[in-house]
Amino acid sequence: MPSSTIHETLNPQVCHCSAEIRQGVIERLPFLRHATMESQKGLARNLRSQGMAEGQEISPLRFPSGLFGVVARGAVKVYRFVGDQHFVIFDVLTAGDWFLYGDPDDQGIRLYSYPDQLSTLTTSCVLTMDRGRFDPLLRSDPQLMAAFFGALTGRLSQAHERFVRFMAFPADHRLSFLLTYLHSKGPKKPGYPGLIPFNLTRRDLAAMAGLTLETVSRVLSAFESEGVVRSGRGWVEVLNLEALHRRSHLTEV
Repeated sequence: MPSSTIHETLNPQVCHCSAEIRQGVIERLPFLRHATMESQKGLARNLRSQGMAEGQEISPLRFPSGLFGVVARGAVKVYRFVGDQHFVIFDVLTAGDWFLYGDPDDQGIRLYSYPDQLSTLTTSCVLTMDRGRFDPLLRSDPQLMAAFFGALTGRLSQAHERFVRFMAFPADHRLSFLLTYLHSKGPKKPGYPGLIPFNLTRRDLAAMAGLTLETVSRVLSAFESEGVVRSGRGWVEVLNLEALHRRSHLTEV
C-alpha cells in the first residue's frame, strides 16, 4: 500500500471527533477545574461537535451573535485586523486550544474580543457553544467566570508579547523561532516527523512574522540550501531542528 503524500497527510478527507476525544478536550480546559460540577456538566452538555473542511471560516458560521469554541482535532488560524484593510495571523490554535467570537456592536458582556476572524488550516473538528448558552453559564458560576477571564487575559498577553517581540529581531531569527514554535504545535504526522502539522503558505508565514512575502521566500530558500528545512505548496518540513534553534535567540514567552 503506497504511503500518503504530504498533502494527503495534512488534509484527511474526514476528521471525526470521538466521544473520548471530545471528553478529553473538555476536561483539559485550563479554567474548568475552578467550575462547579453543575457548570462542568453544562459545558459538556452544550458543546456541539462539528467537522470542518480546510479553509472553512468559523466565526460567522451559524453563530452571528457569538460563540465559544474549542479545537478538538486539526488546526485553526486566528486573523487580526491591523488597519488599511490588512489582516495578520495573530495565532494558530490546535487540539485543546479555545477561542471566542462575538458581535463587536453587541451591548452584552464585552468579552468576545479575541479573534477578528477564524478559519481552518486543515480538516478539523471543533466543539462550539452559542453565546446564548455560554453567557448564562458564566453568570451562574462566579469562580468559573473569574478563571475564564484570567485565562483569556493570559492568552491575549502571551500572543501579543510574542508578536511584538518579533519586531526587534532580524528576519532569519524571526522565521527560525516561528518555524520551531509551529513545529511544536499539534501531533507529529506518520512518516513525516519534521512536518509542521498543518497547511502554511509563505504568505501565512509572512503575516505571522511581520515580514514581507519576498523576505520569507528569500530566508526559506537560504534555509533549504543549508538543509535546514524543505517546503512546498502549503507545507514546511523541518529537517534540522537544532540548526533552527541556533539561528534564533528568541525564546517562547
